[in-house]
Amino acid sequence: MSAADEPEEMEDDKTIDDDTLLYRRVMNQPCPPVKQIIWDDNTNCWRPSSAVFTNHPDGSPMSIALGDTLEQEGLSPDSVLIGHENFSLVSFPAYIPRSKNQGIMRKPLENDPAHGEVFGKKTGGVKKTLQKNSTWYKEPDLPKPE
Repeated sequence: MSAADEPEEMEDDKTIDDDTLLYRRVMNQPCPPVKQIIWDDNTNCWRPSSAVFTNHPDGSPMSIALGDTLEQEGLSPDSVLIGHENFSLVSFPAYIPRSKNQGIMRKPLENDPAHGEVFGKKTGGVKKTLQKNSTWYKEPDLPKPE
């Protein structure tokens, strides 16, 4: 087994302050198979579904953009949506996933210095907590469903 094949050690990065905003892209698709937004009659607007807050189907952790790094790089959160048409964007503070035993780590990519991951098992309760504590940074530009 080479070093590249060894599992990566996941440790919560304490340099990411609890108040740091984490950004997560949301696919503007209100229909199956990927129902990431739901019309909420109580608030008369779209809201992210808990399906947004899950680990990748390949088993890797949930991708996010780190607000502190965006700021350091002079980037707006809007930059997270570049090349991702038909997506909106939510944010939530880092203490929310940590309150549900999730860890956060920096995982910069070649063209995405603010990329990070939220790792840990995403139970229904974890996903619901993230959903309820997220706010739209950029709302879906979709009409109210019929």
